Amino acid sequence: MIELPEATIIAAQMNTGLKGKHILDGNRGNSPHKFAFVNRPPEEYAAIFPGKSIGESRANGSLILTDIEPGYTLMLGGGGERIIYHPDATSLPAKYQLYLHFSDETYLTVTVQGWGSTYLLDPAELASHPFISKNLSPLSHSFSPGYFEGLFAMLSPEDPRSVKFFMISKPGVLGVGNGCLQDILWQARLHPRRRAISLSVDERKQLYHATRETLRAMLERGGRDGDYNLYNHPGGYRRLMSNQTAGQPCPRCGAPVEKASYLGGAVYFCPQCQTL
Repeated sequence: MIELPEATIIAAQMNTGLKGKHILDGNRGNSPHKFAFVNRPPEEYAAIFPGKSIGESRANGSLILTDIEPGYTLMLGGGGERIIYHPDATSLPAKYQLYLHFSDETYLTVTVQGWGSTYLLDPAELASHPFISKNLSPLSHSFSPGYFEGLFAMLSPEDPRSVKFFMISKPGVLGVGNGCLQDILWQARLHPRRRAISLSVDERKQLYHATRETLRAMLERGGRDGDYNLYNHPGGYRRLMSNQTAGQPCPRCGAPVEKASYLGGAVYFCPQCQTL
């Protein structure tokens, strides 16, 4: 699942490897997918792409915004997608939900796994799209301890939301989804079901530092080991709390890592280090 580390890495790779490429043709894919979110009929995608060029790419949380010049922005990410650059046609997948063919006979495909966005937005649509966040990136200088503490100030004393809901839903930390959250909470020694309002001042500080340090580590190592970059290479960050480590000893205390279903997805935690 693309989250902030992967979106940041892929956007940077697109700037290095794709910016300036001219599009010969493109389309909305050869395999309709129920959860490939689009905003135009197939014929409009096919009519817009030819003659355009790839412009600047940037991450917005778990989204990748790539300018299709002139006049449009391609919005990818936000879910389970494989965004792959192909140096030739031999590696093209059998099924895909977005396809770009460049003038140098290279290609870009997007294959949606689970769900994901392949929106083609004009400037007005881009400015008003609800998926695009104005929140601060947790890796920006402006995402300070005071800013993070301000998110807790939104909670009433009776607020029932858990720390998982607080981090990934509302108010949410930009680009942090259920995948990145597992190691963040393990580093902060917090159970995902803990009520956010119950965290002490020290625990909030721990969560702030765990968020930034874990995301930096994921970014520095090329993303998480279960996700892939633009060139179809997996990341080098080995996840500590995941489906691959469930039942194995906690790296800190040795207790078996537990798995539970919670808020529409699985959570992984150490029952001894992350007590409820």
